[in-house]
Amino acid sequence: MLFARLLLQDAPVILLDEPFNAMDARTTADLLGLVGQWHGEGRTVVAVLHDLGQARAHFESSLLLARECVAWGPSGEVLQDQHLQRAHRMAEAWQGDAAARRVAA
Repeated sequence: MLFARLLLQDAPVILLDEPFNAMDARTTADLLGLVGQWHGEGRTVVAVLHDLGQARAHFESSLLLARECVAWGPSGEVLQDQHLQRAHRMAEAWQGDAAARRVAA
């Protein structure tokens, strides 16, 4: 339904939050094709994804966030192990810090 609304809106900027969750592989492939078409038309597509394979394969640029910007640029460079490990460490530290503050309060 989300993609049907997007088609009707014909917006120059499209924001997607985990758009392929709970979809079968065929539907995901079709929708990724649509995202590629939008990009080819010059539209800006911003998608929040946790599937790094999809991000690498279908989005030319990535912004890796973990409490702050870890890396930004071409997906192949941003989604390298060194950046992913740093993001993981930052997320773990943040979660541990939050738990410590709840106990102290």
